[in-house]
Amino acid sequence: MYNDFVLLEDDRSAPARAPRLELGETAGRDEKWLRDILFQYPELLPVADIDPAYKGLTPLCTELRMGAGGTNRLDLAFINPDGKLVLVECKLWRNPEARRKVVAQILDYARVIQSWSYADLQRQVSAASNGKGQGNLPFELVRQQHPQLQERRFIDQTQLAMRAGRFLLIIVGDGIREDVDAMAQLINRNAASGFSFGLVEVALYDLEERGLLVQPRVIVKTKIIERTVVVVRDPKTNEIRSQGEEDKLHIGPVEELIISSTNEPGENPKQVAYKKWWNPVLEMNFDDPEQEPPQLFYPNNVRIALPWQNMWILLYRMNNGRTGVCTASRKNVGQPAMDELVLQRDAILAELPDDTQVLGSGSENDGTFFRTERKTSNFKSEDENREWLIQTANQYVNALRPRLNKLLENIARG
Repeated sequence: MYNDFVLLEDDRSAPARAPRLELGETAGRDEKWLRDILFQYPELLPVADIDPAYKGLTPLCTELRMGAGGTNRLDLAFINPDGKLVLVECKLWRNPEARRKVVAQILDYARVIQSWSYADLQRQVSAASNGKGQGNLPFELVRQQHPQLQERRFIDQTQLAMRAGRFLLIIVGDGIREDVDAMAQLINRNAASGFSFGLVEVALYDLEERGLLVQPRVIVKTKIIERTVVVVRDPKTNEIRSQGEEDKLHIGPVEELIISSTNEPGENPKQVAYKKWWNPVLEMNFDDPEQEPPQLFYPNNVRIALPWQNMWILLYRMNNGRTGVCTASRKNVGQPAMDELVLQRDAILAELPDDTQVLGSGSENDGTFFRTERKTSNFKSEDENREWLIQTANQYVNALRPRLNKLLENIARG
């Protein structure tokens, strides 16, 4: 138990006592407040006292989505110039069960991130930061503090650290006193990677008109737990991907023609106008850095390739005044993938716009399964319509691409 602070301003003044404030018992100072303070002031985390290898933190994001389901989110993610991630959960301790639960939770998060590629990290950080495809966001954030940082080296170091499970896991809370031994045993039983772990108590002291004193203290820390990890990189790509000829696909009884993004000799005025309308969409950036750019077809859709052969995300405008985004595939070709997506439909819908419809199995509706649609008259302008299509398409890519990549990996492993 720590005593209150006593302030001695000079030899003649009487000492002033700064009483301790309990997190959660003062207006507005809850877990979210603690999370935001740590994100704004990462130097408050006593990283060097736990493991000096993780010094020099750059905040990446809050609410980092774990896995494709997106229901679980890590409170805080930081990274240092060596590509080492620091994962932080903020918790106000209420009972032993809650304490053990948060330890198990952060260990699960570490296991999830260990299975990620760098592209997964980049996509999830960008999505959590509303980055809207602003390039390699983790690297750009760190480079603001370290201008000499080399992108390729940073990516390699981050990928190697993730694959080896080299994370610093920190649980930050108040009143971390009881059950410390039990939590340490839980950590040891579940340790399967080369991570470091720390329990940090944050004490607040009321300085009245002088402000608030924040004092972090390391309560428990672990030694790094080593294991050997062999990382094999495909020289061409880190992604398992099926390749195949794309057959014709349509929504409704209209033949389509793929056209280039630049005007070609002999194109009729309708094709030129069609291309002009879609060009801002074709130039969109995705949160996922490995997503191929959209491809334009005439006369009724833009196609975004997915990892599964002959399966796409379609962006369309119809003559009946409807515009939308949907999944589609050559009839029956995407059935195994569709079956997998059916099993995960609730988690997928949670990541897509609220009015997204589920239309049926992959053997119906020309393979259409998920569809989000609007009336074109609902938009104030065509620019607003295009912006909605871009944002919705990005959501579809974030929701579907990681799941399909995982399915392909599982199939490849047999």
